[in-house]
Amino acid sequence: MPDNRFALLCCLTLSVLLSGCEQGKAPSSSREVARQGAYSMQFSHSGQHVMVGSLHHGGSLWSLAPFERRYDWNHMAEGYSNLTSLAFSPQDQYVATTDLRTIVLWQLENGEAVWFWNAPGDIEDIALGPNGDFALLAMQDYTATLFDSKNGGILRRLAHDGIVYDVSLSSNGLLAASASDDLTAKVWNLQNGEQLQSFEHANQVRTAELSAKGDVLFTSAMSSSGKLWDVRSGQLLHKLGNTRGYFSAARFDDNGRQLLTGTTSGLISLWDVSSGKLVQQWHAEQRDSWVNKSVVIEDVAFIAGGYRAAGANGLVFELQK
Repeated sequence: MPDNRFALLCCLTLSVLLSGCEQGKAPSSSREVARQGAYSMQFSHSGQHVMVGSLHHGGSLWSLAPFERRYDWNHMAEGYSNLTSLAFSPQDQYVATTDLRTIVLWQLENGEAVWFWNAPGDIEDIALGPNGDFALLAMQDYTATLFDSKNGGILRRLAHDGIVYDVSLSSNGLLAASASDDLTAKVWNLQNGEQLQSFEHANQVRTAELSAKGDVLFTSAMSSSGKLWDVRSGQLLHKLGNTRGYFSAARFDDNGRQLLTGTTSGLISLWDVSSGKLVQQWHAEQRDSWVNKSVVIEDVAFIAGGYRAAGANGLVFELQK
């Protein structure tokens, strides 16, 4: 039998090498918004609010400046809901929350529910259009489904050949992107349902994030580098680093010049879109590093003077330039 001490040494060496590949500065501070972690966390487009679907205490909307919990939102009158996906409308007037089979649209200003619907299937992700008028749902039924979030009903279905894990919209709501288990990310014209581009990958695609203008797409497949694509031409612009899992969060700044990403291993990176070069990097750790040093990054945001990241451990991290 092989020497167990040698095998252990190899494992420890590999662990050190892997962790060394994903280093960055520590966040400047963190704040707790879910004591025992979260199913989902989503920043508003301004980065001044965060919606949280906590593991054991349902949904809550937090203001980050000043820091306070504003609303408790659930899909039932009594008890807590497991909110697995969340989205803000482009101007942050509305928030959509989903569990696997229901959708609720809320008003940010007063916290009131606008509509409640049953979904046409199991939901993986949601993106909300301008003024909250429609939602794009990433579905387990192999579709990205455009849903009328003010009146209810399916507007159109965009077909994949596998589970759709992630969806995003351009800020004007005319273009959509979807990421799928069928090894593709696709870009769609939502006005007529036409497929504009299909980007091939070597593994299941977990993230597809459009820039605000819809001219650049970021994608991430499992255990692969992130990729930046030119939407109009379909050409690959840049490959961005590698990760042990995948890039679980991505957001372009308003002018599309910079991209902020987060990974399933806690690495947060700022990229220059035109060159594909890494500008800055941080690494968020779990509360109890003896259990696992890495934390899944659920979302990232640009704010004045810095950046924010939301971790599945229920913490919001402040990141300085």
